Amino acid sequence: MGQERGEAWMRWGAVLVIAVVVLGVVLTVRARLDADPNRAFRLADEAFKAGHVVEARRILKRLERLRPPTSPDRLLRGQVAARLSEPDQAMAEWAAIPDEDPLAPLARVIAGQLAISRGLIRPAEANFKEAIRLLPEATKPRRELVYIYNVQHRQAELDRALGELLERDTLEFRYVLHWTKTRNTVWNPNGDLPALRKFVAADPEDRWSRLALVQALRRLDRSEEAAAILAPLPDSDPEARVERVLLAMGRGDFAASEALLAGGPADHPGLARLRGQLALRSRDGKEAARQFRIALAADPTDRVALQGLGTALGSLGRADEARGYLEAARRHDALWPLVARAATDEGERDPRLPHQLGVACAAIGRTLEARAWLRLAVSRDPGDQEGQKALYRLEHPGADRSDATGPVGTPPSKNGVEPQRLTRGH
Repeated sequence: MGQERGEAWMRWGAVLVIAVVVLGVVLTVRARLDADPNRAFRLADEAFKAGHVVEARRILKRLERLRPPTSPDRLLRGQVAARLSEPDQAMAEWAAIPDEDPLAPLARVIAGQLAISRGLIRPAEANFKEAIRLLPEATKPRRELVYIYNVQHRQAELDRALGELLERDTLEFRYVLHWTKTRNTVWNPNGDLPALRKFVAADPEDRWSRLALVQALRRLDRSEEAAAILAPLPDSDPEARVERVLLAMGRGDFAASEALLAGGPADHPGLARLRGQLALRSRDGKEAARQFRIALAADPTDRVALQGLGTALGSLGRADEARGYLEAARRHDALWPLVARAATDEGERDPRLPHQLGVACAAIGRTLEARAWLRLAVSRDPGDQEGQKALYRLEHPGADRSDATGPVGTPPSKNGVEPQRLTRGH
């Protein structure tokens, strides 16, 4: 019996030795795995994508001890910090990714998106522009800039951003429609008001958002609040002076309007247009014509200035000269019913409407919008020969018109640009 007990102990001893060896192997393998930075990163990324953000943070802390931070590490660390409501830490991580790294454009875009969510439009714009500098063909940062320029009513920048998108893709119907609506419908500011309030509250130095908020409040007949929001902007700011003139005109104080206009720069198109309107009111056709010409020199498609100049010339007895400007204004007016129809479900389904809108935009000199509509028209109907020819003439202004019989040189992309964040209410 003692012999059997001894043999049992020997068997147990052997099992114990094997167990110790296996445990040692497991611990060694585990230690090696724990020391593998690539595995740690993969686990952190999987945890983040699964929504386990705290676990992702814990693994990333371990990763910090295994290697100096790489650009993918910083991108993920920033995403985790943003999800954990640590925006400054997130922005610092993304900013630390060097420009030459392939992840840098993406880092700048998501940094801009986070800035917008915080109401910080100026750093958002800077990040999107930086992404475009690093990756000139990128469309995502341009779409984000479209949102900023749209809500801030920066029409020239909006046109440029949309034009750059147009060079890279065929804009989707609702996107082009919104572009055209920015000039051809009356702005309803209620939809943009909460965002503009947030932007100004988050960054009181955000001049463009402040100006747009003033416009919104003025249109809502909240003139006292508008004046208070406008107050921090200096008299030397010409766009702020335009708003002060409009507020004075709204309360019927034309003497104050005249005084404000007299103190502003002579070549500012917005002030010139207002001077022309007041000159017409005073029956000073000569001065009105001079001021409207200043406005048109800056923007030949300014419908108000075209109408104003035609009216001023007519008052001076120059009917033949006036006729061209008044006709140009009427061509602008012809867009209104087309835009109104396009804004309906039935209009969006009308296969003729993009062609009609393209021709109407071309007739008033809004070439980029015309190209956008005509590209859409021929992408929907490749058999639209008239649309093909009109588009060719716009995209090849120096070419012989006899060449415009074949397909357009650059075929439209199959993938339209999706509308994002276009919130300017109409």
